[in-house]
Amino acid sequence: MIGLVDPDPLHQMAWRSWFAAWGFPLAWIASTAADARRALHGHPVAFLLIRFDLPDESGARLLHSIRPALPDLRALLLVHTAHPAVEALAYRAGALGCLGWESSCDPLFPALSHALEGRPLWTLETVYRVEDWWRTWGAPWAALSPRQRQIAWAAAHGLSDKEIARWLRCSKETVRTHLSRALERLGRADRVDLARWLVRGGLRDPRCAALLDLEPMPDERTLLEAIEPDWIESPAIPSPPAG
Repeated sequence: MIGLVDPDPLHQMAWRSWFAAWGFPLAWIASTAADARRALHGHPVAFLLIRFDLPDESGARLLHSIRPALPDLRALLLVHTAHPAVEALAYRAGALGCLGWESSCDPLFPALSHALEGRPLWTLETVYRVEDWWRTWGAPWAALSPRQRQIAWAAAHGLSDKEIARWLRCSKETVRTHLSRALERLGRADRVDLARWLVRGGLRDPRCAALLDLEPMPDERTLLEAIEPDWIESPAIPSPPAG
């Protein structure tokens, strides 16, 4: 039996139709990682098809967290773009491969058939690429302390020291100290260099920045709440002249 984890109702309808046409047994559909965990607890399946960009965490992180309890579980990750960061996290989580979720159904059938038989879809070229990504981005990012990652990630999103201090409820001096150490450990010259490094590595996405077992990164709405309110508030309407 197969479980599908995809938050998009249109995709759910398409997958349900394809599975029925292909004769694949679909046990249940979940929209979030939390829903998938509840579904697995009540109705375990042998195979999962998981979209990477779930609303509450990455599909790779979900797979990584459930595999210790379900070591024989097989899975594929559905991705929009096969960025090396996404591939690396899927590979390290134990997925059999990545599928483009906007692909037509024609190439999906043989890929799913192979995966359902337990055969991985990874090529040697992809394995080399994901291992290179881990050495260049994953391992250095994981080596930072949780506070260094929080501050570096917020700084790369354009927040000032004052705004980061407000968000984390610490002093600006603490922010500067942690940021300086993070830049040094990552070999980055300044905030701009750090931001470029995170973008190239796919780590600006909070789902990727959390890797498989790090503390969750905040969403952009949370960061926006820390921005100086003065320049985003509506300007005051001047009072009409007296008389």
